[in-house]
Amino acid sequence: MTATIALAPDVRTVASRAERLFLPATFVTLLGNNIQLIAASLLIFRTSGTAMSVGWVFIVTALPQIALSSFFGRLADRYDRRTICVITDVVSAVAALALPVWLLFGGNGIAGAYAVSLLLAVTSAMFMPASNALIKERIAPDRLGHFGANFDIAYQGGAMASGVVGGFVMQYVGLQPMFYFNGITFVFSALCLYAMGRRPAAAAEPEEPGTDAAAPAEPAVTVKAPLLRLGVLFSLGAVLVLVTNTLLLVAVIHRFHQGTGLLGVVDALAGIGMMIAATLYKRVKDKVNYRYLILFGYVGCGLALLVQPIAVWTIVPGILVGGITFGFARLASRTELMRAVDADKVGRVFGTANAFGLALSAAGTVLVAAVVDHVGVVSGFLTLGLIGIVPTVLIVSTMFLGRREAR
Repeated sequence: MTATIALAPDVRTVASRAERLFLPATFVTLLGNNIQLIAASLLIFRTSGTAMSVGWVFIVTALPQIALSSFFGRLADRYDRRTICVITDVVSAVAALALPVWLLFGGNGIAGAYAVSLLLAVTSAMFMPASNALIKERIAPDRLGHFGANFDIAYQGGAMASGVVGGFVMQYVGLQPMFYFNGITFVFSALCLYAMGRRPAAAAEPEEPGTDAAAPAEPAVTVKAPLLRLGVLFSLGAVLVLVTNTLLLVAVIHRFHQGTGLLGVVDALAGIGMMIAATLYKRVKDKVNYRYLILFGYVGCGLALLVQPIAVWTIVPGILVGGITFGFARLASRTELMRAVDADKVGRVFGTANAFGLALSAAGTVLVAAVVDHVGVVSGFLTLGLIGIVPTVLIVSTMFLGRREAR
């Protein structure tokens, strides 16, 4: 029988273009989002003068994502992902630009900052699952690990740059230009995503010569991917990041009696550690089983947490090592979750994982804060370390056992 190949657009070319456009969009979006959050928090703090009012900014940001991420993920699986992402970016740009305009006309700063933060949190709950589904749709399966590493570098680069750029600009120029800048970043992201073009039609697989199309295929022996366990491991990363941020603030300011300068250094070192992990991950991802990377990463991060509250000279190397080990685990769990999920379910899976991770983070923050208040900062770090180590060891152990049984 003669082999036939259906004509189709160059899928690889489209995928390569998607890789190139995703990265600058991610960098600029993270840069703008973090600056927006910092500027909004400062605006509210300067207006109200209370720390609790700043805390409500983070609560307002988290709640819509917990409530809506799973629902929006289902929508992302039903409709065109690129279109959803572009529309979400445009709505976010309008919301971000509305705040400085509101202030320009004498509007209440606290009310405006809360309203815009809430709306941006809603659009983020839509963008997160849709963008992950778009990655699954546009990035070739054999490129997911490499792309994920580059994605993390862009992500951390944007987060780190936001502190430097935002700090200097807000100090010498003011807050309002930062809100305009955030709106521009959303416009840039929308243009990058739009430039990816429409989803190409998948090329038909050529028929093998000498095969009978009518002959029944032999049943394939497949091993069900540990989707739920990968989702939990992916969500665990959000818990470690968010609760660690709270603990570092308490350790640096109250335990070590240092200023925000050390806090900025510590935050930068964590980002540098994750970027180092992303660079190394590209070299080892095809040589080391992802289960070992997750186990090494989260357990190593948990152990690094134990040395951080001892003294200033331990928190600096501890946060760097923690960032490196955490980066391996997060990259491996996200990449394998992306590979394991069906293309038509990516949105709901990542949306649910995002909501679950944020809900766990809220519970973890309450638990660890209670430990810190009643026992001490060191015990708080120990508790978070156990939160990272114990579930990882148990889940990864079941994944190895399941692999042996499949054989």
